[in-house]
Amino acid sequence: MEMKLQPTIKQSQQIVMTPKLQQAIKILQMPRMELSQYLTQQLTENPVLEETYDEVEESSEAETDDDLDESEIDLETGLSETDSATVEDLPELDIADDNFGDMDWKDYFETNGTGSSEWEEPEEDDRRNNDAVVTETLQDYLLWQLRMSIDSDLDYEIGETIIGEISDDGYLATDADDIAKSFGFDIADVDRLLGLIQNFDPTGCGSRNLEECLLIQLKAGGLENSLAYKLIEEGHLRDLGSNKYPQVAKSLGVGIDEVQEAIEEISNLESEPGRQFSPLRNEYIVPDVIIEKIDDRDDKYVIKVPDYGPGLRISSFYRDILTSNKQVNDDTRKFVQSKIDSALWVLESVESRRKTIQKVTKAIFDIQKEYLDNGDEALKPLTLREIAEMVDTHESTVSRAIRNRYVQTPQGMEKLKHFFGSGLSTKSGEMASSTSVKEIIKSIVENEDSKKPLSDKDIGTALSQKGIKIARRTIAKYREELNIPPSNKRKQW
Repeated sequence: MEMKLQPTIKQSQQIVMTPKLQQAIKILQMPRMELSQYLTQQLTENPVLEETYDEVEESSEAETDDDLDESEIDLETGLSETDSATVEDLPELDIADDNFGDMDWKDYFETNGTGSSEWEEPEEDDRRNNDAVVTETLQDYLLWQLRMSIDSDLDYEIGETIIGEISDDGYLATDADDIAKSFGFDIADVDRLLGLIQNFDPTGCGSRNLEECLLIQLKAGGLENSLAYKLIEEGHLRDLGSNKYPQVAKSLGVGIDEVQEAIEEISNLESEPGRQFSPLRNEYIVPDVIIEKIDDRDDKYVIKVPDYGPGLRISSFYRDILTSNKQVNDDTRKFVQSKIDSALWVLESVESRRKTIQKVTKAIFDIQKEYLDNGDEALKPLTLREIAEMVDTHESTVSRAIRNRYVQTPQGMEKLKHFFGSGLSTKSGEMASSTSVKEIIKSIVENEDSKKPLSDKDIGTALSQKGIKIARRTIAKYREELNIPPSNKRKQW
């Protein structure tokens, strides 16, 4: 049978990780203080941006009710829908998709832009202490994602071992073969878990060298067929560092301008994926999201996502340069247009960040609404995948949206990560959150007879009476995570 090669056309869809999209992702995961600094920097560097001020007092006293857009106001709460969302009867939020093409750049002149929403300073108590600092390490963050991604104890043990071998800059310090031999793991399992970890956020952690790190990031962005990917894969990265552009272009059969575009694409990647965690950054805790009860009778809550940093908008002076009939040379017009495009993308990325955080928080508390009234014991099992499906996005986006973010609730201040956890089956067939089970164990120990403290077996019996089936080794694990010593060390004579 004669075999012939024939060209075929195949249609496929893929996400292209453009520099602008990479910028939007960076803005999404920026902590509050870093975002404020970033916006201040943009205000300094981009002349078309200007800071907004409170113009309420300057508005005309002749303004009538007809001038207000009632669709933007929640008549029951008096809060703008763009700043809050009600958690009640699990309704869908009326939030536009993060499609920047739907927005008109004229909306960002004078009347709109980024800005700060008003909110009351939280009362200080032991769980709302703004003097506390964030000290999450890269390993902490990777381990949390690992727990949210697998069900097997063996997989967790292998993944935990791999993460323990990842250095602060994000690279794997020990060869995968050595990890398998040293700990008695199957090399195929080590490679499988390493591949999973490398696609966690930050993408590329666990890479064995720079080339692998960059290729993983490009592949995650759907760019495995790009010139940038081919350039790295075929070993030209060192040549580029020596400015051998003509040789590289000739080797790949492309023009020098195409090589330069590929280099620009590579320059937007992260060469040290663990950089944002090292050195360890301390950050005062201020809530990124606030949930308040607005009606005690109907258990209605409202979600607020305050904006921080300077409020920005595009100056009307530069708008006039583009829209007026004044004689302006082409170079000036092009310069202004490029600066407006850049400013617009920043403003839209900040708005997209706010909407994403709001949608993710809303989805979390659609599941965890009982926590708002009853605390940790009411928490349910929850995974990144569930929330990703609810808000129609990727798990890594959810992970970025909640990373190092705090929510102020009627129960106190907690990390958004606090509301995710694995589950344990109950006699009723439902699932109980591991966090709620820990809270029950803590309560059982606090109420035990100090002269006859309960053993792990006794705690298991007490949990069984509450309908929770749990192994003794799991009880011991949870007890250790709660810093509760064993019964022989709790006994008081």
